[in-house]
Amino acid sequence: MLLPSPLFLLSYLLATGPNADRATGSGGRGRGGNLTQRAKRGRGGGGRGRGGRGAADGYGRSSGRSLGRKRYTREGTKKKSNNSVDDLETRQEELSPLPPLTVPNGPRPFYFTCRHTYEHTLIDEINRYAKRNGGEVHAMSPYPGLVRVEDNDGILPTFYDPVYALQSMPQSVVVTAESIKSISKQVINALLGVGSNDDDDNDESKVDRISQQQHNRLRSAERGSLSIHCLVPGMCKAQTKPVMQHRSDKIGEEIAKMTKKMFPAARKAATEEDPSTRWLLQVMLQSPNIAVASLVECQKKGPGQNAYWPNYVHPLGLAKVDIVEKMPSSAYRKLMEGIECMKIAPKPKLTTVVDLGACPGGWTSVMRRLGCYVVAVDRSELDAVLMRDDMVEFIKGDAFTFEPKMAGINKEQDCWMISDVIAYPERCTELLQRWCEGRWASNMIVTMKFQGGEPDLDELDNAIKVVQRLGYNCRVKHFFNNKNEVTFMVSEKDGNPLDLEVGSLGSTMFPVTL
Repeated sequence: MLLPSPLFLLSYLLATGPNADRATGSGGRGRGGNLTQRAKRGRGGGGRGRGGRGAADGYGRSSGRSLGRKRYTREGTKKKSNNSVDDLETRQEELSPLPPLTVPNGPRPFYFTCRHTYEHTLIDEINRYAKRNGGEVHAMSPYPGLVRVEDNDGILPTFYDPVYALQSMPQSVVVTAESIKSISKQVINALLGVGSNDDDDNDESKVDRISQQQHNRLRSAERGSLSIHCLVPGMCKAQTKPVMQHRSDKIGEEIAKMTKKMFPAARKAATEEDPSTRWLLQVMLQSPNIAVASLVECQKKGPGQNAYWPNYVHPLGLAKVDIVEKMPSSAYRKLMEGIECMKIAPKPKLTTVVDLGACPGGWTSVMRRLGCYVVAVDRSELDAVLMRDDMVEFIKGDAFTFEPKMAGINKEQDCWMISDVIAYPERCTELLQRWCEGRWASNMIVTMKFQGGEPDLDELDNAIKVVQRLGYNCRVKHFFNNKNEVTFMVSEKDGNPLDLEVGSLGSTMFPVTL
């Protein structure tokens, strides 16, 4: 009788013994497969190797769920996750708490947007304003970059323009419905008092006074004067593909169809001339079935003809101001946002711009792109390209002691002053005071930088008062590209600036429905 070979006995014991799982790879993390399979085919098994989980064919390929190559299609694009719906619901729940619905003739909340991470600064500014005016409001942030204010006592004016707010949705309504068409109808009914299907429409308690007033005023508004912005919370963080954007866009399209049937303001203007008034209807989804909406005739802020508040040009007040070409520094975006907000431009070849604290030259580069002659003042030289530019005059000196006459600039010339110099807030106030007292510039854009974590709102108020007392218009904003600083936009009250064409400098970051 022939005895089995030692190799056969060893294989049998390994396959049937208490450690068989390790050899077959059914629960182990190794290469898996029994010894015979490995001898014939190499790698295999249901282990957690390159082949993935589950039953295997012995070549390292899994017939179950794939953790490796099967995440991608044959074209190399990543496959959609099976739990994308769950992810969507989780991301929607980030907005918390959801707002309560408004009722006719009841309190209407204000909504403001800001640079995300500065929500508490905006809330502090709003509370400070209310306290100074003898009232109290309840402000909170349900989502990064978004602040909701409940003003039951009517402390905030309709066109309240906080420094740290990029956009305003005054006197908002909150509605709910299931379908896109139903939400659109609810928005129109709540804002304009039309489209209600209630049986008791004649009940005065169901007729909102503000809605009726807005309805009558919008009826007589000029053709082409209404803009519609459809928003979602993710836009506040400048997300490229925010959650619910597609649904929001569809709601905007439906609202545009409805308003065009009833209001000439929603129809295309008969002439190419800009309307003398501007209306803005904003709708922001808070969840798939809850929307916040606001309608207001915008207030002209100037100095440009198209500078209004709320901002009817850029949804959420966000302007895209990127330049493709290499720039000396990224700080140029702050200046472009300031010019875009003022809606004016220097006159090419006729305006001399003084750039105080110009190094390395980001702001100087912007003004050169606008066709201006630039006097750049700093202790350090600019970027080499700018130093070779015949239209840039570099003066090595102190930004706080420089005067235009040092560069041969007389008062008959149109002069702008821009400055992004690093200094204490008090020094910025002194700089603005010197230039306003000397009437050295028709327009100024200056950043005030703060020390520590919190802005010096007292010094900010003081600087605004100084500029206004000296006969200049002054508006201050914390733009999306500002950090712990704000941008002063100062202009002569009787100036004659060149209007900035819409879209010539900054483009909209998000589409405008109407």
